[in-house]
Amino acid sequence: MSVDVATTKRPPSRLLMLAVRVRRANMFLVLLFALLVGLSVGAIMIIVTTPTLLNSWGSFFSHPGGTISENFNTLWFAYEQIFEGSLVNFHALRVVIDHPSQANLAVVLGPISLTLQYATPLIVAALGLAIGFRSNLFDIGGQGQVIAGGLLAGLIGFSLHLNPLLQISLELVGAMVAGALLASVAGVLKAYTGAHEVIVTMMCNYIMVLFMGYLLITNLYARPGVKDGASKAVTPSGQLPFFFSHLSPNLLVNYGFVIALAMVFVVQWFFNRSKTGFELLMVGQNGEAARTAGINAKRTTIITLCLAGAFCGLAGMLELTGVDHFLSPNFGGSYGFDAITVALLGRNKPWGVFFGAIFFGAMYAGGEAMQAFTPTNIQYSLAQVIQAVVVFCVATPALIIEIFRLTDNERFRASGAAGGWAK
Repeated sequence: MSVDVATTKRPPSRLLMLAVRVRRANMFLVLLFALLVGLSVGAIMIIVTTPTLLNSWGSFFSHPGGTISENFNTLWFAYEQIFEGSLVNFHALRVVIDHPSQANLAVVLGPISLTLQYATPLIVAALGLAIGFRSNLFDIGGQGQVIAGGLLAGLIGFSLHLNPLLQISLELVGAMVAGALLASVAGVLKAYTGAHEVIVTMMCNYIMVLFMGYLLITNLYARPGVKDGASKAVTPSGQLPFFFSHLSPNLLVNYGFVIALAMVFVVQWFFNRSKTGFELLMVGQNGEAARTAGINAKRTTIITLCLAGAFCGLAGMLELTGVDHFLSPNFGGSYGFDAITVALLGRNKPWGVFFGAIFFGAMYAGGEAMQAFTPTNIQYSLAQVIQAVVVFCVATPALIIEIFRLTDNERFRASGAAGGWAK
């Protein structure tokens, strides 16, 4: 009995199977290619906005090697500064190996310390907003809630002189309560009147900014005899201790990072193990089915926004007691708004938020180093361009799949297209 060789199918080779697996769309590949696109766009922007590099292309046809070399060297040095300014400076690492000392070790730890310092409030605030987003509630009031948490934590911080553990615990609880109370306004209005939480929380941002401006010139907050917009300083017993204060006072990463890391585990447990977390996910994925199953939608709405506000309030406390130590009209910076982007970048998953905040912290720290140490004075804002492009690409995974011709995974496409807000 003969076998038709032409119809016999050979099993695919291991190399082919590996190639197919590598091209299959997944979150790691999307992030990797998003970073590649971000760096490429950043490179173009650096060339276009740097006169010496832009002018060098005028002599490209007469000296192509020199033009390419000049542009490549500048870009390489700029991105090297971003890396060394945010993670580790290899030159400083070699120095500390050859000449170990506390001063040299402090120089090595400086970049990662600055990155974690920037990332700490972002982790907590973005976790809070991610809770709301996964329940299809869009809390845009993170900035106001950060301020609310900072105001109450500051009042406790400069008014009391208690045992450090007790005072910091009171500040933490007070900040979370303040943020939750502010967010509960939107929650109650949403639940009982149908008022849109985006409008309410956004208006609360303006209210809190103006309210803080007023408080900072009152006797309650202002320094005695001085009303310049700066509040009294948090007492030493209310300040979060620094990790490396024995090495250098410039290493500002503090135990707030430990609190932020603990909150990642708390939110992970909340969604995976708790009944309330399951109800929040149910409401976010299918509100009608959740109501049919007996879940109280009004109660869930209020709880969700209160949790989001509590985490944002905690972010304000970490910033105040860990870094600033006093309130000013610019307190909180743009943490409340950046947290929205970080939550989107992390796809509203606790560990995704954690690494998204680390990425933002690295871009902040590295962008400052890039501007300070590159000979062409490349602007810090270009680091933010890279941030924006990476976030855009992660938010639209279908675009990355098409550009790099990845094998589409319907489950991945569905999770990405469903709006990084709700999934």
